[in-house]
Amino acid sequence: MVEVDLLARLATAAVLLWAALSKLSARDPARLEPYGVPRALEAPVYYGLAFAEAAVAGALLADASVGPPAAVALGILFTIGLVGVRLRGIRRLDCGCFGSKERSTDVLIARALGFTALAALGMLTLNLSMPARDTVVLVALGVLATAVVVLGLLVLALYRQVGILTLRLGPGVALELAEEGPSVAEPAPELDGLVGTGSELVAFFSPGCRLCRQLAPGVRALAREGIPVRIVYEHEEPDAFERWHIPGTPFAVHLVGGTVAAKGTVNTLEQLEQLMAVGTERVQHAPA
Repeated sequence: MVEVDLLARLATAAVLLWAALSKLSARDPARLEPYGVPRALEAPVYYGLAFAEAAVAGALLADASVGPPAAVALGILFTIGLVGVRLRGIRRLDCGCFGSKERSTDVLIARALGFTALAALGMLTLNLSMPARDTVVLVALGVLATAVVVLGLLVLALYRQVGILTLRLGPGVALELAEEGPSVAEPAPELDGLVGTGSELVAFFSPGCRLCRQLAPGVRALAREGIPVRIVYEHEEPDAFERWHIPGTPFAVHLVGGTVAAKGTVNTLEQLEQLMAVGTERVQHAPA
């Protein structure tokens, strides 16, 4: 027969290991931007959280007394962070714990509360029977050892890839093709929420798009600097994608006075800023 607290600890450990592996395989610290983490601290906090999740999972599997309280503390931290995001008006979020998928912030809060309750259950002692506990612990330790090896390999792969990507990635330019997106120098197609005056940016994103997630913090930073920004998500406004002839994501359109000044596929904040600079220059040099 089985002890309820032991099952709760094993389940909590499995959830934490899954979350840690998902973060390390995604390698996307920009996901912390909605939580208010400064950009300079995003990477240390992101990987620190992943290793904290793995460490707490290890403590749970090793049956250390610190494991359940630490798991509860993580659950409370997750819940507070998500509530803060919701209070800032963010209704959908890709938290990155279990793969790349945007979910309702309310659903994520409920999930965090459920995890906290599960972790708290691991602190109780509800003996429904006396199982072969030593065997279960040995199996759990074997799973932990395997997870540690996998985490180590992921870290080594990340270390190698950072160097390769640093060499390969350059600033580049936004890809602007006449047949893609709305026509330059023409009024912008219909879209709710546009200001219609001055300089503004329309960004087209889609769920599951890694580049969109990386670019989103930069787009929100532009909005905080006072530039009107309208973000269009493909799964929420597919009609807008059709009207604007969007070929793929991430795609950006710079409007000046309600007219398309520049457009193109962008992969980095540098490309986005360059696209807006091109649009501004075109307007300034346009014939009166």
